[in-house]
Order: sequence, then C-alpha cells, then structure tokens
Amino acid sequence: MKTAVIVAAGLSSRLYPLTKTTPKCLLQVGKEKILRRNLRLLKQHGIEEIIIVTGYLKHLIEDEVKNEALTVYNPFYKHCNNMGSLYCTKNYLNNEPFLYLHGDVVFSETLLQTFLENIDANHFMDLAVDFKETDEEAMKVELNKHNCLIRSSKEILSHDSKGEWIGLAAIHQPKVLFDEVEQVLVEEHLTVYDTYAFTRLAQKGRVIKCHSIHEEPWMEIDFVEDYEKARELFQ
Repeated sequence: MKTAVIVAAGLSSRLYPLTKTTPKCLLQVGKEKILRRNLRLLKQHGIEEIIIVTGYLKHLIEDEVKNEALTVYNPFYKHCNNMGSLYCTKNYLNNEPFLYLHGDVVFSETLLQTFLENIDANHFMDLAVDFKETDEEAMKVELNKHNCLIRSSKEILSHDSKGEWIGLAAIHQPKVLFDEVEQVLVEEHLTVYDTYAFTRLAQKGRVIKCHSIHEEPWMEIDFVEDYEKARELFQ
C-alpha cells in the first residue's frame, strides 16, 4: 500500500479557541504538529503518496505541506461530514488501494506498523480498533465472532459495542467504496460519518476486518480535554 488519504477539512468548533485561527491538524503535540507527525510516520512506513482533504483554513495546511503531499479542497466542508471529504479524493486514486485516516488522530509508530503488517488484501477493508469500554462519543463497532464489522456508529449501545474504531483504515477495493459513498450522497445523507457507508457495505456482505491496536497509545482530538491528554501521551 503506497497511498494514504487524510481528511482534515472540518471546522473543529468544539476546540475553540484553539482552532479559531488554526486547523485542528496543525495543533502541536509533543515536538510536532499533528499533521507533520502523521506525514512522517506514513513516509517512514513506505507510504509514498499522500492526499490531504482540506476545507477550513485550507491555505494554512497548503502552506504547511507544500510539495510533500497533494491537497484537495472540499468546498462543501461546512455542509458535510468526513464521508463527503473522503469522496473528494475519488478521482485521484485510480482505483488503487489506500490507507485512510482522520486528520485529528494521533497514534504511536508501533500502532501504525502493526496495523500495516496485519492488513489483508483479501478483505474489503481493514479497520484499526481499540477493544475497550466505550462512551457515547466513541465511534463504536459491533462485530461478529470473526471480528468482522456488523455496523459502526456512535449510536450503538455500550453492551453491543466491542470497542472503538480509531479513524485508521485500509481500503482494498476503492471503486466499491466510492460507489457506495456516492449513493449515500445521492440519497442526501450529507452529514453522516464515513462509517455509515462502511456499515451499509458490511450489511451487503463485504468483509471488513477489525484489528486490535493491542493497547498502543492513540488519541482522537475532539475536545480541549482530548488535546491535553494527547500532549501528555506524546510528549
């Protein structure tokens, strides 16, 4: 797998005032900005081409990455969720498999390395999952006995949840995924998360395998409290 897509278009209003003048992915964690850290880790593990979907304060991200990555602007970032941003990369991938990650996720190098070692092109998709108790904000996963996805949603009840998808995935059949995402958008489900499409595909029989992160550190940064925890974890 040689290509990665990072979606980083959102307003991040829940992090105000930190993100009032700075996109979330450019916040500092440890000695690096989140985006800079993820670019470094991806390239260290053989990811040669990186596509970043921008929206809010796009010029700051463009200035940060310059020629290190391709930036694709989502002009509808105020009106759609991350699924819409993902769809913006459709014509840049040539139906080649790609790594997919949210721009507000920070994770250890070991987590990324282990995930890449375990993905399987025979699956439709692979997801990195933290098998743990979950709260209402978590993107929870419900799995079958083979750890394959049944559905993923924040609305899953805790007793049905096996853990939380951390915002890192390997997509092995892009055309099928983008066809499904397009259909979701045609149906005017404009504000749903990417996992809405993943769930529909799982229900159609596509094998979406969920892999444990083996308690490696990671953090999705939605709130100021998350940002403070990430700074502690990745000093």
